[in-house]
Amino acid sequence: METKIKPRNRITDFKNDLVFKFMLSDLNDSRCYYLLKLIIEGITGIQCQELFVLNSEVNPEHLSDKDMVLDVRVKTDEEKLIDIEMQNSSLTKEVHYRFQIYGARMMDHQVNRGDILYSENVHEVYTILFVNDIDRDNLLLIDTYMPRNQLNHVRKYNLLTHHNVYLPFIDAVVREKGLKNLNALELAIYTLYHGITDDIISLNSEVVIMMKEKMDQFNEDEELVLAASKRQLVKIQHHQEKVRIRQEGKEEGLKEGELLKAKEKTLKLFNKLFPDENNELLENLTLLQYDQTFDALLENEDLKTIKKIIGK
Repeated sequence: METKIKPRNRITDFKNDLVFKFMLSDLNDSRCYYLLKLIIEGITGIQCQELFVLNSEVNPEHLSDKDMVLDVRVKTDEEKLIDIEMQNSSLTKEVHYRFQIYGARMMDHQVNRGDILYSENVHEVYTILFVNDIDRDNLLLIDTYMPRNQLNHVRKYNLLTHHNVYLPFIDAVVREKGLKNLNALELAIYTLYHGITDDIISLNSEVVIMMKEKMDQFNEDEELVLAASKRQLVKIQHHQEKVRIRQEGKEEGLKEGELLKAKEKTLKLFNKLFPDENNELLENLTLLQYDQTFDALLENEDLKTIKKIIGK
């Protein structure tokens, strides 16, 4: 009897943050170095003579933590600090807040208590967020943020610059320029968003070939593939749980609002009909009791009937 070999799982999505980190972190691999340098120079404009990845470790044992951030932290030869992250979801308010806090922490961690001259120890910080979303208020592929004054002048000696890379917007760039006319950075962004497709691989582009080779290398490691699959599943479950909690919170808020509205209108009518009575008996009732009491008040029922409805 012929034994069927179960096909191995294969990761194909570059937006998986473990794949993304694997692709950029090993600077002993010339392909990682090239791709990392391309992303940093193309997005920030920094010309890098040398790069150092500060957190190159990828340990599958630690990846079950749904809140663990798999970013790539880099230092240039000029001591500039760069944090790069893949966010395979919408750009929510929480993500906006988190990345601003990251940038502030990266500046703060450079300062030691007792430092007199900050300029000797503090270096510029750049954060780059690849996000699977489009900001409809800013229709750009790469959106750059830095503090400016009312004259639109960038703050002097600015230390923090943030870049959002909106992956889906690459399709608008392709419609305008054509796939064959994309530059190396745009090809990398297209591949991050769409993966290795027939049309992109047919271009025989150096950057696409490198990304395909890194994905193939990733898939050769069964432990990494399993970790990436589990991590993605955990992140999906975590997202669904947050959506459920948020929805329950909205429903609970609606119920509380409805209860408060029923209480207010019942108290108002009660005080009008029974001005000498203590209205504390209308505290802590259910929505049904408030509705029934309000209807009874509209029918001009006596106080005894009202108390019977609310059980007092």
